[in-house]
Amino acid sequence: MVQEFIEVEDVGTFRLVAEQAPFVIRRDPYLFAQYFSSMIFINVAKLEDREVKRLFDMLRGKTIVVKSLVKASSISDFLEKVGEVKQSEQHNRRC
Repeated sequence: MVQEFIEVEDVGTFRLVAEQAPFVIRRDPYLFAQYFSSMIFINVAKLEDREVKRLFDMLRGKTIVVKSLVKASSISDFLEKVGEVKQSEQHNRRC
């Protein structure tokens, strides 16, 4: 389980970690790569456009884009929360 979140500013440093990680999580404006019990992250909004493009090109095959986050203590809790979100969305569409 991740215990530390470590921010890096250097694309090269993040690349070193990302190459070792099985996948990279993208939740704009951040990229996350797990390294043992640490989560290394970089804020792409602070980078130059060419650096961002190069980083995304390099990580294309191992990047997971996160649409939404749900915090739950169990699968049952997760299913209840997801059901609540869907019911709320359906209600909003009808109104």
